Amino acid sequence: MFTYFTENMTEITPWGSVFATDATGFILNECHADKISSPWSGLVVELSDRCQKMWSTRLEGLYLRGSVPRGLAIPHLSDVDSFAILSGEITEVDRERSRQVTTQINQRYLFCQKVELILLNESIITDANSVWPGIIQTRSLKISGDYQPSNLPLFKPGNSLFNYAKTWERDRECTLEKLMNMSPHSLRFSALTKQRCAWIMRRMVRTGFELVMERDRSYTPDLYYCYERFSIYFPNQQARMKKALELAIVPSSNRPGIILFLRDFGCWLTTQIQTDLFFV
Repeated sequence: MFTYFTENMTEITPWGSVFATDATGFILNECHADKISSPWSGLVVELSDRCQKMWSTRLEGLYLRGSVPRGLAIPHLSDVDSFAILSGEITEVDRERSRQVTTQINQRYLFCQKVELILLNESIITDANSVWPGIIQTRSLKISGDYQPSNLPLFKPGNSLFNYAKTWERDRECTLEKLMNMSPHSLRFSALTKQRCAWIMRRMVRTGFELVMERDRSYTPDLYYCYERFSIYFPNQQARMKKALELAIVPSSNRPGIILFLRDFGCWLTTQIQTDLFFV
């Protein structure tokens, strides 16, 4: 096995949970308004106000997902992940307005790593290949708007919730290309390398979990538990998935090490997806 990195090991602490299910096996949504605590509550109120003003006649629903509506957000470490459902077509003007909203909030709330605001409409949500019904039903909280999802099913752990594995090979190749084309003389080389590393390693860990989700009859978006459940079924790959988890939490600027890791363990994941999962 390659030695990719020489940095010290990162201490890993369990955080999050494997989601509970009801008596019939359907996933229970953990998100609740009461779990949005200070200092996140003020940011959430401002995000909602700005979206309502920006799309006063078109905002059908504004949702939070991720750690904030589950009461798991950590200041200076966590993001605010949100999506807005608008009536009509999503235009470039809408996307620019979304960037304005997130930029302004990012500048005001420095304890938040990043605010994400994705724009959707009904046709995106109801597309046959859309991942959004599962996200809405299992790990999102509506904080504004009157949108009522039409005919969205309940979800059990399984292939209907596959997301990261579907795009893993494309994401891996795209990241490799970007890393190899980055100039080491750029003033932001280290920061950008760490940014790419964190993004792809989070996807790697969650892809690994999707390989075992159906067999394990469990569901979680939380990185530690994705790693834990994966390791039960692939003990020979546990050390490499642990390294992916460490790099997702504390990303590296070691470009050669990241590239080697993506070519080695990343390629193993691709092969395993092609072998095990139905959609390839």
